Amino acid sequence: MALNSLAFLAFLAVVLIVYYIVPKKFQWVVLLVASYGFYLSSGVKNLLFILATTFFTYASGLWMQSIRDKQQAYVKSLGDGVTKEQKREFKKIANKKIHSVQVFTALVNLGVLIILKCHGFIFDGLDKFFTLFKWDISDPLINVIVPLGLSYYTFNSIGYLIDIGRGKHAAERNIGKFALFVSFFPSIVQGPLFRYCDVGVQLSGEHKLDYKNIKYGAQLILWGFFKKLVIADRVSAISAHVFSPEFVAGGYNGSQVFFGVLAYSFQIYGDFSGGTDITRGAAQMMGIELPLNFERPFFATSMADFWHRWHMSLGAWMREFVFYPVMLCKPVTALSKKARKRFGGHAGKIIPSVAAPFVVFFLMNIWHGLSMQRIANAFYNALIISSSVALAPVYKKMAEKLRINTEAFSFHLFQILRTFMVLCVSRILTNAPSLHDAFVMIKTMFTSVDLGFLLGVDGEIFTYGVDEKNMLILVLAILVLLVVGILQENGLKIREALSRQNLIFRWGMILLLLAVILVFGIYGPGFDASAFIYGKY
Repeated sequence: MALNSLAFLAFLAVVLIVYYIVPKKFQWVVLLVASYGFYLSSGVKNLLFILATTFFTYASGLWMQSIRDKQQAYVKSLGDGVTKEQKREFKKIANKKIHSVQVFTALVNLGVLIILKCHGFIFDGLDKFFTLFKWDISDPLINVIVPLGLSYYTFNSIGYLIDIGRGKHAAERNIGKFALFVSFFPSIVQGPLFRYCDVGVQLSGEHKLDYKNIKYGAQLILWGFFKKLVIADRVSAISAHVFSPEFVAGGYNGSQVFFGVLAYSFQIYGDFSGGTDITRGAAQMMGIELPLNFERPFFATSMADFWHRWHMSLGAWMREFVFYPVMLCKPVTALSKKARKRFGGHAGKIIPSVAAPFVVFFLMNIWHGLSMQRIANAFYNALIISSSVALAPVYKKMAEKLRINTEAFSFHLFQILRTFMVLCVSRILTNAPSLHDAFVMIKTMFTSVDLGFLLGVDGEIFTYGVDEKNMLILVLAILVLLVVGILQENGLKIREALSRQNLIFRWGMILLLLAVILVFGIYGPGFDASAFIYGKY
């Protein structure tokens, strides 16, 4: 059941009616039944995987909680005779046991994710290795379909265990409420990721019918449909054409490559952020606030800033559970101390900031499915971010010597354009037919320019799956997207501003957006409502 389908809207409407009719203490039960009903629409086999993760993580959470409870009860039973040193020792022993359970469960969950999403890459490498010895192996999992939302519910479950281990919250004892946390239906397809202490308590709470939540949620869903159907699905024809093996094999110039990667950038943003808007809007209509997942990434002034704005929930998860632990782990801190003694304070500071991004981006690319292109992209992004940290003093001195006003709009615009071009390289690495093709396309993009093509002088630009009429619609839609982004970047809250307008103007704008979606959205025989790019993750 695709998020941008009439079936989903009808399903959501029924859920909302039942959700607000039943006694509030049973609202979470309605959401649980709806979530499993939604998930069953993707296939019974998929359900087995999410059930396995749910029960395994639930049991491990209770196990970890019981270790902590027993330790606290034992210390309490000793009364005033126990010393602070003994308390610390008892706590240390309990934490070691908790940590062992946590690591084991997390590795099992992550192992399932890696096997299901990376088995093609793994078995292809093994096959090549064993071919050297003239042994033939086959991939026994080649027909396995990656379960819906596998990455999302796996990462949410691991985060839940880590938070229990840290004592951030107690384990959920109600299996139904925990199952709802893992399977919440709006977010299982597109995210965002969330933590139990932030969203889990909302899911099991009681919510009254609130007109503002219904209104704002519906408006956010409508905006998500606009991004997905009017922009992403229209521009997808261009990126599919430019990054097809046939096009790459036929010869091209740099402007054509840039046109393709520009199209893909708007496609993936419209697709992913549009889907997230639908998710967050649906949740808001139930009185549940999900984390923000995008914050105008096209206005980023550096790659680090971009990753703070793009897929923010995954970035926050990685910072909390991977980046900072790697920075503070003993091998990295020991290396940092050595570098500080030998090369100075700055060298000591940059060691952790250089090491952590490589681990983070490698895991992020496992999320997407491992391949040589993904590995290259992980290395590329980590190298860009870590080098920017290491060379920050150099950049500062250069700006001072060249008397560059870093507060000026022109410099800010330069940073945005520079970041986008750096991002284009990343997009090509992951989207080209092969890694070799990616390197050639990147080289060509910077060495061969045809302004006539980009300006549409010979009309070739309109033969890439989008004719002149649709190109005009696309340009206008992107301009609307950019204007809204600029207004938001300057602090304007669109939905709140719209709610302050007169009734006629307010409804006129909403109905106009609805009409644009219905008239200019991409539908028809070839339309695949389920084809969200990130829906497969």
